[in-house]
Amino acid sequence: MSKSTVGLVLVSHSRALAEATRALATQMTGDVVLVECAAGVGEAGEELGTDAMAIVAALERAAGERGAVVLMDLGSALLSAETALDLVDASIAAKTRLSSGPFVEGAVAAAVRAAGGGTLDEVAAEARRGLVAKEEQLGETAPATAPAPIEESAENVFLEDAVIGDEHGLHARPAARIVSRASQFDAKVAIENRTNGKGPRAADSVVLLAGLQARRGDVLRIAASGRQAEAAVRAVAALVRTFGTTPDAPPPPAPDKTTNNRGIPIAPGVAVGPCVRLERAEIRFSHSFTENPPAERDRLTAALDKVDAEIRGSLGRDDMATLHATLLRDPVILQTARDLIANHHQNAASAFHEGIERAAMALANADDAYMRARIADLRDIELSVLRALGAAPAAVLPEGPPAILLADELLPSEAARLDPARVLGVVDLRGGPTSHAAILLRGAGIPAVFGAASILKDLPESPARLGLDGATGEVWIDPAPDLTADLERRRAEEHAARLPAATFHGKVTLPSGPTVELWANAASALEARAAKEAGAFGIGLLRTEMFFLDRSDAPGEDEQTEAYAEVLAAFPGAPVVIRTLDAGGDKRLPWLHVPPEENPYLGLRGIRLSLDRPELLETQFRAILRAGRGREVRIMIPMVSTASEIEATKAALARAARALDAAGKPYLSPVPLGIMVEVPAAALLADRLAPHVDFFSIGTNDLTQYTLAAERGHPRLAALADAGHPAVLELVDRVAKAGRAAGRAVSVCGEAAADPKLAATFVGLGITRLSMGPAAIARVAAALATVPAANG
Repeated sequence: MSKSTVGLVLVSHSRALAEATRALATQMTGDVVLVECAAGVGEAGEELGTDAMAIVAALERAAGERGAVVLMDLGSALLSAETALDLVDASIAAKTRLSSGPFVEGAVAAAVRAAGGGTLDEVAAEARRGLVAKEEQLGETAPATAPAPIEESAENVFLEDAVIGDEHGLHARPAARIVSRASQFDAKVAIENRTNGKGPRAADSVVLLAGLQARRGDVLRIAASGRQAEAAVRAVAALVRTFGTTPDAPPPPAPDKTTNNRGIPIAPGVAVGPCVRLERAEIRFSHSFTENPPAERDRLTAALDKVDAEIRGSLGRDDMATLHATLLRDPVILQTARDLIANHHQNAASAFHEGIERAAMALANADDAYMRARIADLRDIELSVLRALGAAPAAVLPEGPPAILLADELLPSEAARLDPARVLGVVDLRGGPTSHAAILLRGAGIPAVFGAASILKDLPESPARLGLDGATGEVWIDPAPDLTADLERRRAEEHAARLPAATFHGKVTLPSGPTVELWANAASALEARAAKEAGAFGIGLLRTEMFFLDRSDAPGEDEQTEAYAEVLAAFPGAPVVIRTLDAGGDKRLPWLHVPPEENPYLGLRGIRLSLDRPELLETQFRAILRAGRGREVRIMIPMVSTASEIEATKAALARAARALDAAGKPYLSPVPLGIMVEVPAAALLADRLAPHVDFFSIGTNDLTQYTLAAERGHPRLAALADAGHPAVLELVDRVAKAGRAAGRAVSVCGEAAADPKLAATFVGLGITRLSMGPAAIARVAAALATVPAANG
């Protein structure tokens, strides 16, 4: 980063908001501009607030030769910044500008202007203009006089037209590249959108260029005057033509609509039928101002109370209810909304919407997928509150014959309302496997594929027919008659195979003799009840990380005990395998303050993280032991690579038991301890690890991604997310043989267990315990009943 440009200081009550804004700004400029954060209070900035001395330190770092511009989020941040100017050295204060510009938009615009060599006052002015493009697009303001079109004249000697090819139009990143390129020439460059008549706009401002509202295919006229005008025009026009293309690459072939493409597999099952889009009615709130802020704040409070009651009434104490109730009262969102009402006289709906927007922007720039997936939960909360305020109607679910629902990020409340008899399947343009909508669809047994935007980008507006396979992520647009017939046949077989729980008790005996137990994966009491209704033998994997997510601190021993007891009570009399906290990788917990890692999937995650935080692990052990008293509970540890990790875990378990003895609290003893086999090292050394454990459970999701070096969920590597790959199956076979030789039970608990063909393959390798989503149990049971097992 350079001190030869104007620096930026971001002063925010929220450390997360400031860091996310910095990340957004630096995406536009790289390391050219020094952007410092002075945000939050406390040792790690985890508490909301601002600190004048932290701002002083940030100014000392950011204000180089050319000074610094300071952007602030809320009113009290301005007070802290003003105090900092009184405390900092006078030479730094003299070249510091406090900006009234919008925090996020102003920071991005100022960073780009600074990267282009703007002066201190020019950068400050650019920050203040941060909302210009948005205001003009919304019609809230307009230029005083319409600018004259660019024509060949004495002032604009050189001009050239270029068509923009980027599918997203002239968005922030290409605009930033234009500003950077234009700044390299001794010329004044302006750009006009000849298609929609917007402009001309000076090419030294991302904000002004955004006002061109250029879309793909629009013709941009680039003009310049000055000593290097011709060179500037040629360079900028050439740059515009590269947007949306790959240099020297041939144009992509036209898509074959009948060819299958892969999204992210979410819920197993096949479906084919007419496509119906989920239509959400337009939000009807205005940005009008109120003359009675106290009354408007009371309206917001009443709406929050109403939604809180709805959440707890409909979802009880499930983990999704806990998350939504927490988001509803998030201090960053509420502080933003209440400040806008009190200090800017915004109405309740508009203010709450702005609070959600700021939180969503912070999450959108998060590194891990789980936190980004929480944006859908934010939108769900927003719609609920706006409905309570009379500003948004509920989404209208499609009527008519059964169909495949096409959604643009299905919300949890919408997923909960879907009727499996009317919805054949769901294709979501966005979304991911950790979203709550995905969890609900799996529980309801509705086949689903998410992350399908690239597959369906050319889907016509009029409803088309779609086919999908929720186990593989395949989606077909207008499938051919023979493929349609095959999908309909497979769907009919799946429905015929669904056995009522009253006639199925978790075991399938194959014609060749072996008996296979079908267990269920769960993450909440709700899913445990679904497992019981499906006839599962037991819970083969209880994911406890769901009790640790979306909160500001770790749950205590009593809270965890109660949560685990609720799950056990939902499935009485059955064995339950509780996995210890599997944090890290795609499941980051901000309150753990784990230092950033170059590759978190290969870093401090799973049992490595738990052993690094022994109090966290021992608290969880005490809770499991207390909740498991009188029940058939087993403990499983994730991401094991070595025997020393197992022994260290046993020592922690022993310390937890001694602590309960000292406190006089009854608990389960002894308790079997097993490991997840998801690291290739554990599979290769399974025979040496067997003496240290009571059972093995193979996690095919991670074992596959680590074996094939392909991140699961990566849109371009979906073909490598194949648990049936020979290399993966060889490792599964190795573990199965080691387990039989040592007399240790071996199960498979990854998503692959829900695939009937792979399930049969695993049984052929000698695996007689399979754990899967509750909705897949009947289908797998029916498939196995007709497939003989190979000799292991």
